[in-house]
Amino acid sequence: MPALWDYENARAAGGAYDRPFFELFMWGMIEKEPGLFDFYETDKTVKQAQSSGLHILANIQPFAGWDQMEGYGDPNHKGKPHDMAAYANFLTKLVERYDGDSVNDMTGLTVPIKHWELMNEPEFQTAPIYFQGTPADYVDTLKVTYEAVKQADPQAYIVQGGMAGMMTESAAWWQGVFDAGGGQYFDIMNMHSIGHGEHLNIPAFKELLAENGLQDKPFWVTEVQFQQAYQTQSYTNADFAKILARSYIFALANGVDKLFYVNLRMPPFYDSGIPFDERSALITDDGEKSALFYAHLTVANMLGELRESDTVVKISERVAGWFVEVGQYKFTIQGKVIYALWGSDSLPAEIAGQVRVIDITGAESVTDAASVHLTDSPIFILLD
Repeated sequence: MPALWDYENARAAGGAYDRPFFELFMWGMIEKEPGLFDFYETDKTVKQAQSSGLHILANIQPFAGWDQMEGYGDPNHKGKPHDMAAYANFLTKLVERYDGDSVNDMTGLTVPIKHWELMNEPEFQTAPIYFQGTPADYVDTLKVTYEAVKQADPQAYIVQGGMAGMMTESAAWWQGVFDAGGGQYFDIMNMHSIGHGEHLNIPAFKELLAENGLQDKPFWVTEVQFQQAYQTQSYTNADFAKILARSYIFALANGVDKLFYVNLRMPPFYDSGIPFDERSALITDDGEKSALFYAHLTVANMLGELRESDTVVKISERVAGWFVEVGQYKFTIQGKVIYALWGSDSLPAEIAGQVRVIDITGAESVTDAASVHLTDSPIFILLD
């Protein structure tokens, strides 16, 4: 999650990765003039994150004002790099500093950066924040990024720039990337879901991957947020906690490797028209841990160790419009069986006898399975 520099609470909420603001790893913020590199800000963030045990998903912004001026006559343009050799050289120095191989590493590095994302929502094409270029331009930049990063650190992973969602225009732009051969230049597919439903657009996203032969790539959802502005009724923080739990469990049961919640707390610029408020944040404006915080932590504690070698059995699942109304899943994680359940269906018949029940607040009880009745608030059941 974007920790907003509150790494202690990000980790306490069950977070494992920080996805810092995009300017941090922007080419021109580090190489302000050709050949002059300043890693002060990135070093500071890496040290803060690793002190709390957080990994970093670094978002590379391949823009330097001096390079854009040379190529486009405007230092604020956000086109593909004009001098690709200079850009590749920047990447080599950047990756080498944080790869953990003890060669030209940052002093004190203990948690290397192994995941590098290229841009954020490049299909938006909106100056002065987003990429301005064609899908082919993105693929050109992606290819150079992939090759330079892998040359510097063969163990690194390239994450494609977060796809804003499954809107028609967004999907069409990314189809252009795939048609231009972009799929061979990243390791992990990446999408966002901001108020798009508890299903997080995962079924449609998986269809897009399969249509392009990319179904075997891991995929992450690096922006998850539920906005009051998208709802038809007034949800409380407790309502959003249930929504978060249902969406996260659904995502993990349907093949998502990692999820990043956007608002640990509201950013200082949130009152400038961004339709978020503290009801969908993990930390309130007063600094209190909300119901969302504990739901996030509980799901992380229950399912956070899920690996590719583990198994998930879908017992029952029903998506209706915006909501995942029924979810019944049997996770086997490192040999431990954990049921995640909610909705109007009856308890699976295989669950019987004395069971441990954990709700999304983290509260635990031991009871007879016959007394367990499912609601819209997910529970976890462990058979002892």
